[in-house]
Amino acid sequence: MTPDKRFYMIQSLSMANWLCSQGHKILKVEDSTKNPDFKVFLFEDTARLHKTMALFRRG
Repeated sequence: MTPDKRFYMIQSLSMANWLCSQGHKILKVEDSTKNPDFKVFLFEDTARLHKTMALFRRG
């Protein structure tokens, strides 16, 4: 990971799985700051990522 990359945080496991199945890679997994019992998934913040997320919401 390069320091100039922007990240997009996903809290939903089903969304994270969908993004991975569409070719996106999880760059990092962290504990949620809102609830340490949950994880958040960090992806590179790109236009393609947002387009894929929009397809998930419509499906």
